[in-house]
Amino acid sequence: MTRLTIDDLRRSVGADLGTSGWFAVTPAMLEGFARATGAGPEYLALALTNKVLPEIVEVEASAGLNVGTDSVRFPGRLAAGDRARGRAALVSCTDVAGGVQTVMRITLEVEGTGPACVVEAVSRWLS
Repeated sequence: MTRLTIDDLRRSVGADLGTSGWFAVTPAMLEGFARATGAGPEYLALALTNKVLPEIVEVEASAGLNVGTDSVRFPGRLAAGDRARGRAALVSCTDVAGGVQTVMRITLEVEGTGPACVVEAVSRWLS
């Protein structure tokens, strides 16, 4: 896991932040997500980006806020039996009142087939 301060974020634009561990996508995960949300596996792929990011990076800040997303793409598919992991990179870091706003590109990779979801997640980090 990469640990970053707000000053580290300012200096790390463009950096690869690392990867999470591999995990299995089970039929129960897909079925439970579909039952709970009515959505298909592509949206489970999007939701899993929030699962993997804390394994990849921790920001030392007094508070963090998920602002939303700049873009979301689904270049591949996610299916039961797949092994997946997350990869993150810091796209931008902008000073805002009380801290910074970042865009992190989080890619949910499926072993052997490539990305299932690529999201640019926007967050605010307060000092």
